[in-house]
Amino acid sequence: MIRVHGYITIGILTILLLLSGVLYLSNPSITDGAENKTKNIAPQHTGKYVLVNLKAGTVELKDTENTLETMQIVSIGKPGNYYETIGGLFINDYKEPLHFSSIGHVYMPNSVHVFGNFFIHGIPYYPNGTKVSSTYSGGCIRLEDVDAKRVYDFVSKWTPIIITQGDEYDFEPSVTYTPTIENMDMTRLMVASISLEFLTQEDSITGPDGNKTTRLKLLSELLTEKNDAVSKVYARTIGEKNYVEYMNQRAKTLGLTNTYFSSINSPAHTTKEDSLRFVNYIDTYKLYLKPFYNPAQ
Repeated sequence: MIRVHGYITIGILTILLLLSGVLYLSNPSITDGAENKTKNIAPQHTGKYVLVNLKAGTVELKDTENTLETMQIVSIGKPGNYYETIGGLFINDYKEPLHFSSIGHVYMPNSVHVFGNFFIHGIPYYPNGTKVSSTYSGGCIRLEDVDAKRVYDFVSKWTPIIITQGDEYDFEPSVTYTPTIENMDMTRLMVASISLEFLTQEDSITGPDGNKTTRLKLLSELLTEKNDAVSKVYARTIGEKNYVEYMNQRAKTLGLTNTYFSSINSPAHTTKEDSLRFVNYIDTYKLYLKPFYNPAQ
């Protein structure tokens, strides 16, 4: 329920998104009758959520405008590497007290799932009990064990998790419009992003030409040479239907309200605003992909 104080007219409130306890409001202006001055009202999330700021190196447990706890991040994915940490507004779907990573072959205590292969968790350790001491994670948000337990206990299923390098409202939904353009490059970039976020990159696989390669080596072929057969190779592991579903889920986490992917090999139905927002996201959070495409094209 939205409660409107006496001096605020309901017409100034624009509801952009209500999802799993997170309420997005625009930045309206109001006039204070006593002072007759215009003031800005900051947007507000309601309910509990987790706010991760990669630049500040912090994880905050929030309840509406209140910060309940603040913790320091131990490590994230290396910027510019293919496993750099992702950004977006995510909704937790599950958590595990001890998750085993089939990629890193380590145990990750108090793991809270974010998206794809990405979690918030404690200090991982190998099966022999030795703790991992690397400077960077494999893209996950690594915390001290005691802090990971705090996050684990705080998060319930459907708790929002915001990961940002700037403001917590960076991923609020774009204004709703009917998609007006088709963009195949956007599809290719999203296919590449889902591959980086869901699939093991350095495993030996069979490429479109029948030769042995890796998914990582195929990125240039997909994005630079625009060989859409690579998308079929990527989708083989999890199935095309699931792959497209993940592409559309990812668009929602980035606030791309007007973007829809119908297949891995057809143009995205989108708007200029969403296309620009997606390229800006790639430029900020997917630095590894920048050499493979030209945003000006």
